[in-house]
Amino acid sequence: MRFSLQSLLAFLVSCIAISCGGGAKGDLSGPAQPGPPSAITVTCSVTQVETGLTDQCSSTNSAVTWMASAGTISSSGVFTAPGNTGAVTITATSTTDATKSGIATLTITQAPQPNSGFVYTGITHVSWSTGEYSSSAGTSAQDAMAATGGAWAGVLATQYMQTKTSNTIATPTPSDADVIAAIHEFHSKGMKVMLKPHVDVMDGTWRGQIAPSDVTAWFQSFTIFITHYAQLAQDNGVEMLCFGTEYASMSGSQNQASWDNVITAIRAIYTGPLVYAANATFAGDEFTSVSFWDKMDVIGLDAYFPLTNHSDPTVAQLVAAWSNNTNGENILANIQNFSDAHPGKPLIFTEIGYRSAAGTNTKPFDFSFTAPADDTEQQNCYEAMYEVWSGQSTWMKGNFWWGWPVPAPSPTDTDYNPRNKPAQTILQNWQ
Repeated sequence: MRFSLQSLLAFLVSCIAISCGGGAKGDLSGPAQPGPPSAITVTCSVTQVETGLTDQCSSTNSAVTWMASAGTISSSGVFTAPGNTGAVTITATSTTDATKSGIATLTITQAPQPNSGFVYTGITHVSWSTGEYSSSAGTSAQDAMAATGGAWAGVLATQYMQTKTSNTIATPTPSDADVIAAIHEFHSKGMKVMLKPHVDVMDGTWRGQIAPSDVTAWFQSFTIFITHYAQLAQDNGVEMLCFGTEYASMSGSQNQASWDNVITAIRAIYTGPLVYAANATFAGDEFTSVSFWDKMDVIGLDAYFPLTNHSDPTVAQLVAAWSNNTNGENILANIQNFSDAHPGKPLIFTEIGYRSAAGTNTKPFDFSFTAPADDTEQQNCYEAMYEVWSGQSTWMKGNFWWGWPVPAPSPTDTDYNPRNKPAQTILQNWQ
């Protein structure tokens, strides 16, 4: 078909008037063009989470702000489920373009209640070597630990003083990357994490006996040490930070102002609960004189009280010993009185453990004594602990067993690790 120039111009004017595409008269914009994608895909490790447990969420956009309609979610996408069941919406919104966002919906189910009645049911995962936590053996150990049914995992990180009088803390083992790998692995299994940084002494001196030659310099170094781990805990959604362990020679009133400054520095970085792990082997031990319990969210005892004075006691004898031990102490009553003196502070055993060795109940704090293997005594000590302390769960909120190394124990192992031993069955029955 041919058009004259005049008719062609008329056609073009008419086409413009009606947008050439069937648009409404006067709409000169033309048909809607597709804009840039506005959706961000959000995925979480699991879509069903038990109350109080965690889930790791991620998004296709690395720079996002996270929000949860219930519960909490960290800046790195670690979601902690609320105490109520139901649906929760997780939202990730781009930090550079608020029009780009995505959601995931999680279902919150009721967590089964442990037979112990404890809130804190856990074991502390331990390594003093770079590379172990993040190795395939480390993942296997973490898988096996999660399978015991505990809701919590302790993760150990250690730095060192050269001697008991040194003023500098340095040389971390395991590495930060290892610690982060362990945290993420436990989170992926729905477990909460207590990060537990230790200061040890290279010459073998127990940390409860350190005596720095310059206390001010030591606290400066300690503040650098612990705020480093506070930042690591904050960045990786750690649910509790144990900021100190058994600093018996340092934790009293003579250093209270220094500890107050340390705690203030931690809280400027880490927003989760703080716990301190005080030594507890006899009635008047360190836990009775810590100068900063009022600053803690949770009170922790490393409970290595001697029980009987003989090897291979029965469960009944061990249960009785918690009320009348080899030193004539009523440990149960003493700890309850201590708890009553600190109302409103949950109390836990940040460490408790027994070797699979004959006589372990007589000195559970001694990791070095020579004795034949005895899985039954370890098993009985575990059972007695639960039988005694589960009855106090209104104020005793749980425990972290010591400890769970990366390597699986040998058949003749006499260390604290309950893995693949009868004691593991006991803790699985109670957790």
